[in-house]
Amino acid sequence: MTRNPSNQRPILTIARSPISWMLEIAAVAGIFCIIVITLQSWANLPNSIPIHFEMGGKPDATGSKKLIWLFPSLSILVYVAFTVLRKFPHTFNYIWGITEQNVAKQYQLAVNLLDWNKAEFMWILAFIEWQIIQVSLGHSAELSVDFFSVVMPLFLVTNGLYFWQAYQAR
Repeated sequence: MTRNPSNQRPILTIARSPISWMLEIAAVAGIFCIIVITLQSWANLPNSIPIHFEMGGKPDATGSKKLIWLFPSLSILVYVAFTVLRKFPHTFNYIWGITEQNVAKQYQLAVNLLDWNKAEFMWILAFIEWQIIQVSLGHSAELSVDFFSVVMPLFLVTNGLYFWQAYQAR
């Protein structure tokens, strides 16, 4: 076990579990979905598409159709950032102190949270991209805000479960 000189935390390699691999596949599938739906609809999109929506989901600003590539680009950027970040759990900020006794568990919990959040985020971006395309093509008048009533609790449960487990492992 080597030590990180800046904070003296052990540097461990956290192996992927089967669930971690499934989440990785889900995240990649989300990116693939975003790219496919964007490519499939590109030719049919009008030159001006909705780029901003009010709280109720109605579009209130438009922009170039080229902006539809924002979510595919963002999804790839976030995917790469989370994937790289996963390799450095010794640099994360932890609520509870890292000790020799809890280091492996705390690191595992932290990278598990990254894996879950990465997969969730990719699918959220895919859904929003699909919704923007539906509004752009006139198939829908507004974004479905009902989706967020499922997504926000999912994020709260995922992150809440992490904090509870990390507290238990302190």
